[in-house]
Amino acid sequence: MAKKEMVDIVNRDDEVVDTVPRAVMRANHLPHRSTYVVVMDNSGRILVELRTLTKDYAPGVFDACVGGVVQSGEDIDHSAKRELFEEVGIDVDSNHSLKFTKLGKLCIPYAISDGFVMAQLYLCQGDCITSRQPSEVSGIMMLSYQELLALKDQCARDSFIAFEEIYKRAQELKLIV
Repeated sequence: MAKKEMVDIVNRDDEVVDTVPRAVMRANHLPHRSTYVVVMDNSGRILVELRTLTKDYAPGVFDACVGGVVQSGEDIDHSAKRELFEEVGIDVDSNHSLKFTKLGKLCIPYAISDGFVMAQLYLCQGDCITSRQPSEVSGIMMLSYQELLALKDQCARDSFIAFEEIYKRAQELKLIV
């Protein structure tokens, strides 16, 4: 029998208050940690994923960020790098031409309840070859900022909120123009 994925439930101070199976977190819209990584090539184009129809959250829509739910007890930076590798084949620890920048936290409220996602934000910059994970990602596109803005209503809500904040923080730090 497959091991159930366990997720830490957090309060607004990002302190762990419980640990539950992922399915329970989803069913009850419980607050948890997730990672969000904007992947940008050297031309300024942004990697956008098309989520598979089998995803437990936001199936069949676009993702403006690569990332996902942090597993119980998992280091958050490791989670972000794991998701990058699993979903799109990017190994930031092996590809030294990539710049991987941690940009802080953001509390993203749920649209349907009083819950939230405690988001850790990242920017991954540089050119690389991607390889999608067929079980989670139906397709990958590289879009300009304007092209991605035009898809806002077709994107997972939380990923677009995270994307906008990552982009803003990256501009403030002069990581992007």
